[in-house]
Amino acid sequence: MEQQRGLTIETFLAVAEMIASQLRIKESDRWTPHICQLKFVSFCTEFPEVTDRQLLWAAEQWLQDTGGRDFVRYPTWRELMNTLYRSENGLANRTWGFKEALPAGISPTPEQLAMLPAAPRSMVSPPDPQNAAAYVPFESTELPLLPPAHPSSGLTPAKWADYLNWLAEEEGRATAD
Repeated sequence: MEQQRGLTIETFLAVAEMIASQLRIKESDRWTPHICQLKFVSFCTEFPEVTDRQLLWAAEQWLQDTGGRDFVRYPTWRELMNTLYRSENGLANRTWGFKEALPAGISPTPEQLAMLPAAPRSMVSPPDPQNAAAYVPFESTELPLLPPAHPSSGLTPAKWADYLNWLAEEEGRATAD
């Protein structure tokens, strides 16, 4: 099956209705047709490369993740796309690109990858906006930004025990002197 190009307003409206139904939003509180058109433009502006299939998949993943929560509000675009894109602080960061482990029908095409920003950047603003020039955000041309975790790396129980034994020996030497 060939992956469709772009996002259609029909799919966007169906996803919006699916989410509203799942959240049990009253009919009188749902988006009007005019608001839906504006929301569609807003979404396509923020995530222009997303296809129908990818939006449906991301929305379904988001809905499945909400199970068991007492209160869930309508997601922001970055919350909704969190399962599709690499995330920063729990929100999709489009500049970091798509996640690597996506199902075959959801994986991005080369054309979609070409639409992503050239340089990854953080969404986090400096803690002091008046002194923004004093803070240098982390930038990298490599993706993923951090190397993958390997079972052999990091702190293992055996390494921790070795460290505690070494520390005890060091303290024993210090008190002997």
